[in-house]
Amino acid sequence: ATNFTNYKDITGNQVERAKNYLRRAVSKDYVTSRKAHVDFFKQYMDRVSLDLGIDKYAGVTTDMRVQNFKETKDDFLVATYFRFGRYLLICSSQPGGQPANLQGIWNDKLFPSWDSKYTCNINVEMNYWPAEVTNLSELHEPLIQLIREVSETGRESAKIMYGADGWVLHHNTDIWRVTGAIDKAPSGLWPTGGAWLCRHLWERYLYTGDMEFLRSAYPIMKEAGKFFDEIMVKEPLHNWLVVCPSNSPENTHAGNNGKATTAAGCTLDNQLIFDLWNQIITTARLLGTDAEFATHLEQRLKEMAPMQIGRWGQLQEWMTDWDNPQDVHRHVSHLYGLFPSNQISPYRTPELFDAARTSLIHRGDPSTGWSMGWKVCLWARLLDGDHAYK
Repeated sequence: ATNFTNYKDITGNQVERAKNYLRRAVSKDYVTSRKAHVDFFKQYMDRVSLDLGIDKYAGVTTDMRVQNFKETKDDFLVATYFRFGRYLLICSSQPGGQPANLQGIWNDKLFPSWDSKYTCNINVEMNYWPAEVTNLSELHEPLIQLIREVSETGRESAKIMYGADGWVLHHNTDIWRVTGAIDKAPSGLWPTGGAWLCRHLWERYLYTGDMEFLRSAYPIMKEAGKFFDEIMVKEPLHNWLVVCPSNSPENTHAGNNGKATTAAGCTLDNQLIFDLWNQIITTARLLGTDAEFATHLEQRLKEMAPMQIGRWGQLQEWMTDWDNPQDVHRHVSHLYGLFPSNQISPYRTPELFDAARTSLIHRGDPSTGWSMGWKVCLWARLLDGDHAYK
């Protein structure tokens, strides 16, 4: 146990806490404890099943199946990955605790990879993609509490770094709910983490229909939206409203001989703010509040940079057509509009849908770490269109 109570309070008594944990543990025998654990786990795990067909590679070890996935199209591995994602969330994101971080509860190091923090330019969000859609809504709660807390600490960062109202979160946070620019420029400069986390508030409402939750979440969403309304600027070529400076998380573009990261109007930023502002507008009308602000955001949406198709048929990652068809970077940030968002559709936006398909075909190795999971989700959207994951 530790003395940590929350990011503002470290007055807990770690000795008494540890004694209480032990006292409760030894009061039950092993068989009883194990059954209670299994029953507790199964109440979540058994809510959902996924069958994608027979196991064609039963004699192949999991590590090799992952390595060969690009060639084998191993559907049974996809179903296993689906179950594994739910298992991880069940084990590492229980209500009342901390959210699932980069190592979950399995970190065994004093100095773990990426400090075992919450990387907000894809990783923490991806941890929680199973929450609502696979019937684990209660396990979303630790992340939602983190969002509430970074919306408090992010006010200081917005004011000091940008001279703006509202709140901001860059690409990373931790148990102390830091919100400033962390690490090096190719990752730390990105200022749009708050917009992405707000989507989780909206998803919670969409899946539960809980108006009281939406009412409590609205001020967080509104203040995140206000920040971008104040800091965005007009770029000189098209007069589009863009975030600057920013980057397309952790990737380089064709400027400065392919070594530059800083840019204006990156596609991911545009997509995230498009979602955030539309969510604020819809929520304001559902709650019967802030009509003037909603109307203002509607006008601002018309001024934003659109998604664009580049010279080789790809969905552009940047406002300028800088995409390299040989780029195999594991982040495919500009495909946020395809998934987890639904801005790109084979029915509503067929040209953008085809461009997203082209981008995904050219990008990354789907057998590498978390990128495999994202690409599985993206391919599902490409194959099934608007019906995926309903």
